[in-house]
Amino acid sequence: MVSNRGIMRFRAIIFSLFLLSVVAVAHHARFTYDDSKLVEVRGTVRSALWQNPHIRFTVSSVEGSQEELWEMEGLSVNAMERTGINSESFGVGDNVAVLGLLSVRDKNSLLPILMTTESGQKLVLSRDRARAFGLLQESTQPVHPVANEKEIELAIREANGIYRVWTNTGRTGSGLNLPLTDAARAAKESWNQPTDDIALLCEPAGMPEAMLSPFPIELLEQDDKIIARLEEWDNVRVIHMGTDGNVTNMRATSLGYSVGRWENGTLIVRTTDINYPYLDDRGTPQSEAVEIIERFTLSEDETRLDWVATVVDPNTFTEPVTLPMMHWEWLPGEKIKPFNCTLDDD
Repeated sequence: MVSNRGIMRFRAIIFSLFLLSVVAVAHHARFTYDDSKLVEVRGTVRSALWQNPHIRFTVSSVEGSQEELWEMEGLSVNAMERTGINSESFGVGDNVAVLGLLSVRDKNSLLPILMTTESGQKLVLSRDRARAFGLLQESTQPVHPVANEKEIELAIREANGIYRVWTNTGRTGSGLNLPLTDAARAAKESWNQPTDDIALLCEPAGMPEAMLSPFPIELLEQDDKIIARLEEWDNVRVIHMGTDGNVTNMRATSLGYSVGRWENGTLIVRTTDINYPYLDDRGTPQSEAVEIIERFTLSEDETRLDWVATVVDPNTFTEPVTLPMMHWEWLPGEKIKPFNCTLDDD
């Protein structure tokens, strides 16, 4: 239970923590854009589709007598709403100027970073890249508060160990050099995002990718189980506690079968029977022989949860692989929002 002093401290730091959390919202292999320079498109919004996994809109730009229609793909609806941007922020018929990155694959396709509306308001559509290009200013759209004061105080009173909503604030380490087998390396090299990315089909991610999500997660205690509610894809994991972990003849699923135990305050989870074909959102293959060991460690002041996973898959890796450590911070009052991924109408 957090003291009154803790409540005051949370009021002081909650906004800064949320600024950290929105940095890590890029997901699902959004690496087909040229990060070397910014391009500006000025024109009129012709369509706007506000749905997960990514908002999409088009901008008609006229140069002389020539009209060009630009396709824009932003972040998820949930990520945008958490920064104070929603379907009312801009719409069809609005004149806008958009700074973004050109697609290296599709003509007239832009990853939008900063939009300036007709009234002069600046909307940050990709906060991490806006920061990288020095575009964040006081005039940009502010981050939306996580919750009101009463919701924050209620969340603080009800917090119980790991059982609360956690917000992703990044990972320690990157650019992992995976020790792939020859077959796995060939499979990864043949992976093609437009045709092979499961996210584009609105199919929920499996283990371990489901846990690599930049969206909040909630851990709940339920009888002899721990329920993990993952906002992205509206995923729900079940961790079975109090068993010996020697369950046999289980039907393989994308999330697998998870067995947990406590050891010196750390939750250790072993997951097997996984039939999800990928380790990550970049086409790294994964076989049904995979076994994942996760460790969830709560900080002494109970405001941070660290997660690290070791993956053993002899068909994919020549040795066990430890993924970069994930960090979740506690932002009292944060909630799991519906994801409701929807395929494009066309």
